[in-house]
Amino acid sequence: MTLTPKDALLRYHLAERLKLDIMMIAHQFVTIPSLKKEEKAGAKTILIALTDVLASDCEAAAKMTGAEEFNQAAAVLLAVIGLAESNQFGLASDKAGEAMTPITTVAAGAYAVLNEHGLI
Repeated sequence: MTLTPKDALLRYHLAERLKLDIMMIAHQFVTIPSLKKEEKAGAKTILIALTDVLASDCEAAAKMTGAEEFNQAAAVLLAVIGLAESNQFGLASDKAGEAMTPITTVAAGAYAVLNEHGLI
């Protein structure tokens, strides 16, 4: 499928925003073990909720753009939730990083189209 510049711009925008959010979540999971005992449960709950919202954002991006890679990233983020629920925060952080690969693929493809049309 050939992307129009408009479609490429939407994909690029969504991919870059989601990559930033994933990096933030991945970093936050690694900080949980360093928190005080009474702070850990709340932080865990909030990060799991944020990760779930992020997975939903990826699914919405897939529906808006038709890029299946966003759904792949959502599946990885759902696996991250399972790891976090079992207090495997380091693994959750590493796994969140894996969601970057399919999203980066979308961004690179969109960037190429935008560059081809002289928009970047």
